[in-house]
Amino acid sequence: MNEFRVTAQRSGGWWALEIEGPGLRRPAHTQARRLDQAEETVRDLLAVRFDADVDDRPATAWQITVVPVLGEELAAEVARTREIRREADRLRDDAVSHSREAARRLHEQGLPHRDIGALLGVSHQAVSKLLAG
Repeated sequence: MNEFRVTAQRSGGWWALEIEGPGLRRPAHTQARRLDQAEETVRDLLAVRFDADVDDRPATAWQITVVPVLGEELAAEVARTREIRREADRLRDDAVSHSREAARRLHEQGLPHRDIGALLGVSHQAVSKLLAG
């Protein structure tokens, strides 16, 4: 697999992209208006550079890693935010799993959906979904 590293740095209203990787004797450059467009822009540039069809197997096998240049403090804040979001996702998954199990056990005891909802802090409709899932 061909791996390309893209350094993305803000330049006016654009992201200036510097691409390094196999087959490039020196870095290639392009730009994207938004960071979420960087990978596709780089794929297009590489496809032209290597005369490959973007939908071709080799082009889609390219591993492109976009590294935004943000400065140390802001990069640390972004990394921490992403870490917290991953933890929140994990906790949300755990909450659903525990809620499903608690709802099942309460339902086995004969409690109505509205009572189960009141105990778990969710709506009776959510209880139906928990029991169905």
